[in-house]
Amino acid sequence: RRLIPQLQGGRELVITGFLKSVALLTHTLVSSLLIYLTGVATRSGRVPSLIMDWWGRWFIRIGGWSVRVEGMEHLPEGGAILVSNHQSLVDIPLLVSAVHRGAGFLAKRELGRIPLFGKAMTCAGNLFIDRADPRDAVHLMRDAVRAIRGGKLIVIFSEGTRSDDGTIGEFKPGAFYLAMKAGVPVLPVYIDGGCRALPKGSLIFRPAELVVRILAPLPREAVTSLSKQEIALEARRRILLARDGEGARSGAVL
Repeated sequence: RRLIPQLQGGRELVITGFLKSVALLTHTLVSSLLIYLTGVATRSGRVPSLIMDWWGRWFIRIGGWSVRVEGMEHLPEGGAILVSNHQSLVDIPLLVSAVHRGAGFLAKRELGRIPLFGKAMTCAGNLFIDRADPRDAVHLMRDAVRAIRGGKLIVIFSEGTRSDDGTIGEFKPGAFYLAMKAGVPVLPVYIDGGCRALPKGSLIFRPAELVVRILAPLPREAVTSLSKQEIALEARRRILLARDGEGARSGAVL
């Protein structure tokens, strides 16, 4: 690991990145199979969720990334919605490893169609939405509200897609409609480093320092009195401030 900074752009770094990619893909395939089999066998999301937590932690360890987590004290004991920016495919295992609470993800339907991985995510309590089907959205909202009220943390990438360069795009208001319906805390989360660890369109993992900054929840009166568009603007504003260094500075290194 000490040699990596001296080999930037070199053949050795490409080989190291390729081997890590193979190891991480193998780890994900094995974990997905375990999650799916235990989900079918137990007909419960508890064990698959535990295995998903294990997958996330070891994904980060195999990748060799250091992770700084800030603001864990803001997480409530019960259910909540975590609204985050989105940089890379690394963001999912990054948040899983950071939260340690069996977090679920609200993702687009295409992710759920990935062979084995999609079925495994479903078994672990993750939810998928078809944006083109309003009826699907209604059913999903019911499932999400039930899960959150039952104490689950649901993560939503409100930009709707990954950023090419770490830029934070406009937030889609759908996540905030869910917050209004569920009546639970909404916590903005700023993450960074994923776009360097695995740039969009690349299959080669690279060295990077990853950051997860959990911000204080939005005031309950804001969630209940503002429109979903206004809540989206406020959550994005807070994440931008966290990116610019006005968030918490103390944190744990994983």
